[in-house]
Amino acid sequence: MFASIDPILQGSDAGQVGDSVAEIAGAALAQIERSLPGALAGDRREVHLYVGAYRRLTEEILAATGDARPQPAWFRAALEQSAMSVPFTDWVGLLGVGRGTAVALVALVRDASPELQPLAAAPGRALPDWELDSHDVLRFRRAVVDELELEEMPLERIRAVLGLSRTELAALFGVKRQALDHWEASGVPADRLEKLATIEAIGDLLAIKLKRERVPGVVRRSASAYGGRSALDAIAAGDQDLVLAELRDAFDWATAA
Repeated sequence: MFASIDPILQGSDAGQVGDSVAEIAGAALAQIERSLPGALAGDRREVHLYVGAYRRLTEEILAATGDARPQPAWFRAALEQSAMSVPFTDWVGLLGVGRGTAVALVALVRDASPELQPLAAAPGRALPDWELDSHDVLRFRRAVVDELELEEMPLERIRAVLGLSRTELAALFGVKRQALDHWEASGVPADRLEKLATIEAIGDLLAIKLKRERVPGVVRRSASAYGGRSALDAIAAGDQDLVLAELRDAFDWATAA
């Protein structure tokens, strides 16, 4: 259950808005704080970590506010592009890397919703004091563009197709959600790659055969084929091959009928 989203959608105090986002996306904010300085210095691994955390922050904010203020399907991708510019905003100068990034994103979401009040400027706002030259800024922007243009990471693709929270995604692999941060930075461990490939195949099959909005409900529904469990519960228990086989049979039968 999300914390109250009222401060995010309606709050006038930037610090309070930042605190509210930290309640729902603290891990992403912490990763942004750790990785952004190195990313600005030209470390490509830190750029990778920064962009991954920025994407997660975007997802968490949109997931928390989506029911109250639905956005068009393209809005998430457009919002992710702000990863290039947010580090140079006066929100970051005022509130620091983590909370400043959170508030800058919320301000963009509110600006895109005509029925919401824009987040008002706060006293004392100033640009961040990064020790950078124009070459550094251009290098950072190019590196962020490169990361954003990479094919969607397998774990994120699975999460998006199946409609999972990060906690639910971690449960499929029997790990805590913090482990996903490490996997996204360093790669999925070799002993989990076979399971990853099977879950990807399940997601691809469902995405092809069903309307996308139906998939989350289907994988959460109990079925006799999985022993009265849901597909997600069966996968978490290690029966992903069973789920894939049953889905293939079901869709083959439906096609034949």
